[in-house]
Amino acid sequence: MKRILTAVAVLCVLTAPMASAAGRGKGDMPPGLSGKPHGMPPGQAKKMWKKGERIPSTYIVPQYFIAEPRVYHLAPPPPGYRWVVVDGDAYLVETRNGLIAEVIAGAVAGLLR
Repeated sequence: MKRILTAVAVLCVLTAPMASAAGRGKGDMPPGLSGKPHGMPPGQAKKMWKKGERIPSTYIVPQYFIAEPRVYHLAPPPPGYRWVVVDGDAYLVETRNGLIAEVIAGAVAGLLR
């Protein structure tokens, strides 16, 4: 009896992560994108944007902001702008609309390792 209860407990512990992963993302993003980075299509997930383009609003949140631009040899952002880092590249972004004013490729990549 003890072995059966132990086996059932182990089975529950091992299958719980699979059950929770299967239900994740159904309501908040399109089917097929729930496992993708930031719920974005594959070509968009590692894209490097150019000056004048708009960065997705997914990246205009504090977790992507560069708090100390001087550490990365970046100029202080003007009012209404923030430095945002995506895949090691720094983007000077207008926070109101996501418009990119400047791009520094690889600005943060070497210092994060």
